[in-house]
Amino acid sequence: MNARGTRIILAVVTIAAVLAIGIWIGRRAPVQEAAAPAPPAALQQKLAAAAAAPTVQRDPYQRSEAIYEFKKAADSGPDRGREIFYYKCWFCHNEFAKGAPPLKGVFQRTTLLSGRRADEDGIKDEIRNGGAGMAAYKYTLNEADLNDLVSYLKEKCCWDSNSPPPNPHYRGSAEE
Repeated sequence: MNARGTRIILAVVTIAAVLAIGIWIGRRAPVQEAAAPAPPAALQQKLAAAAAAPTVQRDPYQRSEAIYEFKKAADSGPDRGREIFYYKCWFCHNEFAKGAPPLKGVFQRTTLLSGRRADEDGIKDEIRNGGAGMAAYKYTLNEADLNDLVSYLKEKCCWDSNSPPPNPHYRGSAEE
């Protein structure tokens, strides 16, 4: 056997040994450590409160995150619900669309087209699970989104597309 063949075999054996050692180390059970004493109850409450309400510092000039989280108009409430309505619902539920029912006065009805009750829980369920001809939004909208959207539908729904709501960021005036 020549020297080149010997080096190739040696390299293959070395690589196989390194891989076998890596696999063996990765499959070993972790070492059990002694349990640390439990912190006092007051400290546990502070830690739980800190974990429940994370404070995230946001860049005020980065509007894409506010748009992505539907928080361009407001942080919560009917104004945020209006923004969610515009991005998720208005395309089908406007006065020009055919097929989807208008949502103005939806709480005055007794039932929805699907047969669900026309109250907050029934409307949230309809939005989450969809219906005949309606997409489901259970993986897109969380509970806070649904609460804001339903509060908008209940309090301020819906605008006339020929006269949309004013832009809150517009600073000019129509006067000459």
